[in-house]
Amino acid sequence: MNVENKRQMFHIIIGLVAIVVLTHYGKGILMGAVFFTIIIGLLMVNATFLGRKIRLVEWFKKRLERSNVPFPGWGSACYAAGVLLAASFLEDQNAIIATLIIMALGDGMSTLIGKTGQIKLPYNRKKTLEGSIAFFAFSLFGYFFVGPEIIPIALAAAFVESLDIPFDDNITVPVVTTFLFLVI
Repeated sequence: MNVENKRQMFHIIIGLVAIVVLTHYGKGILMGAVFFTIIIGLLMVNATFLGRKIRLVEWFKKRLERSNVPFPGWGSACYAAGVLLAASFLEDQNAIIATLIIMALGDGMSTLIGKTGQIKLPYNRKKTLEGSIAFFAFSLFGYFFVGPEIIPIALAAAFVESLDIPFDDNITVPVVTTFLFLVI
């Protein structure tokens, strides 16, 4: 399995673990765990920048990190920030779960399926129509938690994820989904 496939599988698993923590222990524990993870991660990244070799950081860099990131753990930090954002602003546990499904299944599967896609998007040649369809389709699992309101939210999230913008989609997608859950 190549690095990108491993990254996306890890991405999906972490999102599903966040859902389990939320449903079994509540929003406060999820937020605390994510916040604690961000702090520990930042301390490890800081130590790495200071020249220390941390085995856990090295293991993740070797197996799961993309080569073009601003710093080790960038994607993980953005993902954690996106989870924390949704959990902080959304009161409804089902809306948080739907957002996590979009972040985990929608985003993860869009890459796994989209990288073999043939139809490039006209406004972003790095993305495929197949990937965007996969994002939307897998995000629809949120239907079991929020009903039909998932349809426009999943569509908007799939569109935002497909844009060629200089922001990580682990931030932009939860910003859009959180905003839409608050206004719909």
